Amino acid sequence: MIVLYILLGIILFFALILSLHIKVFIKLDDGLRLRVGLGPVVLTLSPKKKKKVKASDFTYKKHQKRLLKDKKKKDKKAKKQAEKEEKKKQAKLLKKEAETAAEASEEAAAGNKLGTILELIKFVLLEIPIFASYIKTDVRKLIIIVGGKDADVTARSFGAVSAIVANLMELLSNKTQLRPVRENTVGVFADFTAEKITYNLDLYFKLRLFSIVRVGWHALKWFISQKIKESKTQAAGQHKIQK
Repeated sequence: MIVLYILLGIILFFALILSLHIKVFIKLDDGLRLRVGLGPVVLTLSPKKKKKVKASDFTYKKHQKRLLKDKKKKDKKAKKQAEKEEKKKQAKLLKKEAETAAEASEEAAAGNKLGTILELIKFVLLEIPIFASYIKTDVRKLIIIVGGKDADVTARSFGAVSAIVANLMELLSNKTQLRPVRENTVGVFADFTAEKITYNLDLYFKLRLFSIVRVGWHALKWFISQKIKESKTQAAGQHKIQK
């Protein structure tokens, strides 16, 4: 009877663990905030918390270590500065070409932050498509106000950012279990009086831990079936050779 209770306890424990959700929270406004968690435990990955100053960190020995570390940093910085000076002449010759290229791609650079997030999401959803179908997503807020140094830059940036947002929403809708988007939650607007882009992005992703086990099981079955097919093919080939 005790053994039965132990087995039931083990089964209940694993059932509880597998029922937990892996969570990812992405927010983008003044800065990027990234939080991940499992079940009720959620950790902040970015931005990192500022380290508290402790009086014990200011002993003579630790102070000498800091001075030595600072000296090494200064020496390294001085060396890099010397290398930069050597390359300065070549940099001046390429300056005009670099400025021209930068101006030509300014509208693409304007949506760089959002583009980075999109590329990360695309990697997860397209490179691991089996997982994607189990991921639950919630677009809580995706409002972007596009501005620029002049009307032409704003117009071009607006087109680039609009395309990124449309691509992102289509990807989430087709590849994941997207929660119905609420009214006035998603939108890209042009503000010709603003000098830069402002973001208000809040995305939530959730994946049950059991889904990973399920995908792993399907992958294992596929791998075994492939090995069986290879064995049969090799056996058939050897049989033909013997004949």
